[in-house]
Amino acid sequence: MKKITFFLLGFVSFLSFAQTTYLSSDFAAINDQFIVSHSTTGLVGNNFVQTGTNFNWNYSTLIPSSQETLSYQNPNNTGYKTIWCFFNGYIFNCNTQFNANFNLATKLTDGIQIQGYGLTNLIDHLKVSPTLLENKMLGASITIGGNTLPIVASYQTPDIVYQFPIAFNDNYTNNNAISVDLTSLGVPIQYASTGQRTNLVEGWGSLTTPFGTFPNVLKMKTTLVNTITVTANGVPTQNTVTTVSYKWFDPAYGIPILEVNGNVVASQYVATNITYFDIQRCLTPNAAFGFFPVVSDFNTATNNASVSFINASSNYDTLSWNFGDGSANSTSVNPTHNFTCPGVYQVALTITNAFCSPDEIDTVTIPVTITDTQNAFTTAVTVTPTSLTADRTLTGTTYQWLDCNNNNLPISNQTAQTFTPTVDGSYAVQLTTNGCVSTSNCYPFSLLNNSNFDSNGAIVLYPNPTTGIITIANDQLEKIASVAIYSLLGQFVTDKLDLSNQPNGMYFIKLETDTSSVVQKIIKK
Repeated sequence: MKKITFFLLGFVSFLSFAQTTYLSSDFAAINDQFIVSHSTTGLVGNNFVQTGTNFNWNYSTLIPSSQETLSYQNPNNTGYKTIWCFFNGYIFNCNTQFNANFNLATKLTDGIQIQGYGLTNLIDHLKVSPTLLENKMLGASITIGGNTLPIVASYQTPDIVYQFPIAFNDNYTNNNAISVDLTSLGVPIQYASTGQRTNLVEGWGSLTTPFGTFPNVLKMKTTLVNTITVTANGVPTQNTVTTVSYKWFDPAYGIPILEVNGNVVASQYVATNITYFDIQRCLTPNAAFGFFPVVSDFNTATNNASVSFINASSNYDTLSWNFGDGSANSTSVNPTHNFTCPGVYQVALTITNAFCSPDEIDTVTIPVTITDTQNAFTTAVTVTPTSLTADRTLTGTTYQWLDCNNNNLPISNQTAQTFTPTVDGSYAVQLTTNGCVSTSNCYPFSLLNNSNFDSNGAIVLYPNPTTGIITIANDQLEKIASVAIYSLLGQFVTDKLDLSNQPNGMYFIKLETDTSSVVQKIIKK
C-alpha cells in the first residue's frame, strides 16, 4: 500500500511540472487589457538564449523603466472598417466580409514616420481561430494638408503569428507579404514588405520575473526576416531586417508573460527590448514627442500650416499640449494643429502620472518653425508718385496706415490697402492677418502733383532720354529754387541733375520754383 501511495504522489508531482500547451482560447479576447513593463536594465547580463525541458528561467532582477497598457478591441470599432470595405469592393456585404476576416484588433503603436510622412493610430487587425492567429490588415491615419485620412494595408499573404495549440517541439515557418501605395493620396510613397516567420517551441518549465513565478510555461523562439522596400518619389530603397524574439507563454495569461526582442551579432544574441506582464507601478514620467513635417510652410490655399504631432511619452495618465500660439490646449494623444501665421512656436507637452502620490509631472518643449516661402505675409509697400499700396493680399487682411513722423500714430480713417497722402511725410502700414500683427518699414513720400504742370511755360530738360547729365535751358535756370529726383517707386534718389550712377529706367524730377512745383519724367539709358 505504501508503494502505491508513493507512486501516486510521484505521478501527481510529475504532472504539476510537466510541459503545458497553449490554446487559441487562452489568447487575448475583445476588451482584454494587460499592464506590461519595459526594462532596459536587463539587456546585458541576462542569458535569454538558455533553454531546456523542465528548465527554471529566473529574470527577477529586471527593473522596469516604463509601462504601458496593451488593449484588445472589437475590430468593428477601430475606424477602419468602412475604408477597408470600400477598397475591397464590399459595398452591400461589408459587415459579413469584414467579420469573416477579422475578430480582434490591437494598437501596434501611436505613430511612426516614413520618409518624412507621419502615420498615427496604427492598429493590427487579427483573425483568431482554433488553429491560427493571423495578422491580416494594418490600419493607420495619415495627415495631408491639415486633413487626417484613414488608410488600410491588407496582407496579400497573412502573417501567421502563431499556430495553435502551442506545444513543446513545435517548429514551423510561414511567409507573409503586405504593401500600401499612398500615391493616390498625393503622397509619393509606396511601402512593401515580404517576410518569413519561423516559430520554434524550444523549452518548457518555470519562469520568474519581477511580477512573480509562473510554474508552467512554454518558451518559443521566433525568427522574423523582413525585406522592406520603400519607394519615395520613384526611388526605391530596400532593407532586410532580421529579428530574433524569445517568448514565454502561460495558459492563464492572454499574452506572452515575457518577451525579449533582439538580434544576433557576431554569433551572439543582443537583446534590444524586454517586455513582461506586470502590475501598475509608480514610474517617473518621461515626456517626448516628434512632429512632421519638420519645417512646415504656410499654405495660401488653406490659409494655415498643418503640423502633426506624435507622442512618444511614457509612464503617464493624462497629457496636455500647448502649441505656443495662444490657441486652446489639446488633450489628444497625437494631435494635428493648424498654425495660422509664420514664425517659431515653442510647443510644450506636459504629462502627468497620477498613479504616483503625489502626482509626478514632466514637460518637454520643442520649437516648431512655420516658414513663408511664398512671402504671403510680406510687409513690403509699393510706392508710386501719388500713393502707397501694401503688397499683402491674403484673405482677411486688415490695414492701418501709420504716421512714422508722429510716433507711428494711426492715421484716422486710413484702413484701405492703398493710402494716398495729402502731405509729404514718412508712412508705414500695420497689417493684421489671422490675428497676427506685423508692421512694414517706414516709406518716405513726397507729393508729386501733376496738376502743377505748366504747359505754357514748361521747363525744358534735355537730353531726354539721357545717359546721365541733365541740362535745363539757360533762360529757365533762374526760375529753379530746388531739384529732387525720385525713382519710379517714389524713393528719393538725388538733388543733383546727374543720374550717371543710377540704373537705367524712368525717373521723376521735381523742380521747385518760386510759385509752384513742376514734375517731369526723364528716362536714363
